[in-house]
Amino acid sequence: MKETEQTALHSAAAAQKRRVQEEQLNTAWKNGHIPAFTQALSAIAKAQGMAETASKAGISRQALYKALSDKGNPSLSTLMGIMKALGIQAIFHPTAEDAKQESH
Repeated sequence: MKETEQTALHSAAAAQKRRVQEEQLNTAWKNGHIPAFTQALSAIAKAQGMAETASKAGISRQALYKALSDKGNPSLSTLMGIMKALGIQAIFHPTAEDAKQESH
């Protein structure tokens, strides 16, 4: 399977299953891969409805499409608004290495 086919498959799966959405978002976040993260958000937003997501996020539909496009680079406030609109939260904790150092 080509990478583009696999990406499309994952996006379609993300649009249908919350567990797949969670895995995609966590993997992209952990790896610091912004395009994969915004692509996963885009699939979720499309599944929930772009117009409704944009409205809940307090931005225009066009701004939502732009923020979540391949070349999108949403501001932190836009990203947080989109995540809130989609019912997604980020939880932060020390990396395993930092946690290990802290316990000594």
